[in-house]
Amino acid sequence: MVSLSPYTTFKVGGPVDLFFEPENIWELARVCTFLEEEGIPKFLLGGGSNLLVRDGGVRGACLSLRKLRGFEVLGDELWVEAGLSLKSLLDLCVQYGLSGLEFLSGVPATVGGAVAMNAGAFGFEIKDFLTQVTLLGQGHFVTKARDALAFSYRGLGLPEGAVVVAARFKLVRRTPQEVREKISFYLKERRRRQPLSFPSAGCVFKNPGQVAAGYLIEAAGLKGFSRGGAQISRKHANFIINRGKARADDILFLVDLVKEEVFRQFGLELEEEIKIVGEA
Repeated sequence: MVSLSPYTTFKVGGPVDLFFEPENIWELARVCTFLEEEGIPKFLLGGGSNLLVRDGGVRGACLSLRKLRGFEVLGDELWVEAGLSLKSLLDLCVQYGLSGLEFLSGVPATVGGAVAMNAGAFGFEIKDFLTQVTLLGQGHFVTKARDALAFSYRGLGLPEGAVVVAARFKLVRRTPQEVREKISFYLKERRRRQPLSFPSAGCVFKNPGQVAAGYLIEAAGLKGFSRGGAQISRKHANFIINRGKARADDILFLVDLVKEEVFRQFGLELEEEIKIVGEA
C-alpha cells in the first residue's frame, strides 16, 4: 500500500492498494490491459490537484502519469504527453515563443488532468487551444479532434475507463520575452487573489451560472470557518486550505457545510469542482 497524501496538493488522504508509475504510454497501455483483465479498478493521478482522497484510501490501483512527459514542437503547434506539468508546458512555451496558454500559470496540474477537467481561468479554457486529444481505452489508442469531444464547464465527457495520454495545442508565435511577461502577469494575479501559500486543491466548487461560488460562500458568512486543520480561506472563499495536519474528513465537513448553508440561504445547489475519491 502507498500513501497518496504526498501525491496530492491538499496533502491529505489515505493509501491505495497498488501504485503504478508507467515509464511511457506503451507501458501504461500494458498496465491498463492487465488491470482490466483482472477486474481491478484503476484510479488516475496526474498532478494531484483538483483532488481529495478520503482518509480510508482507495481500493484498487493508482496509475501515476507523471513520467509521461514527451513533447514535440510542430510549427505553431505543440504536442505534449499527459504527465507533463503545466509549469513545464509553459516553460516550453517560453522556450519556443508560443503564446495562448499563459492563463494556466500557477495551476499545479498536469496536461492530462487539465484537459480532463477543461481547466480554465481569467475567461479562458484549455479546450479553446486544443486541436487534438489522444485517448487510451480498452488497450487501444485513438486520437480525436477537439470538435469530436464533449467539453463542458470544468469537464470532458470521456468513454468509461478512457485515459487522456496526450494533447495537441494550436498557439500563436510570440517572442519568448512576450510569453514570459504574460506568464508573470497571470501568476501575479493568481497570487494576489488566491491563498497559494497553503496546500489546497484550487477552487472547490463550480460557479452556479453567472454567480461566483466564492461570492456566495462569503455572503453566507463562511469565510474563515475552520474544522481541525482545514479552513475556508479568508483570501478566497472558494478555496479550502490545509493549515497543517488537516484530515480529509475535516475538508469534507467544510464542503458539506458550504453546500448546506448556500442552499439554505440562497436556494442554490453548489457542485464540487474537485474530484472526491476513496473510502471514509
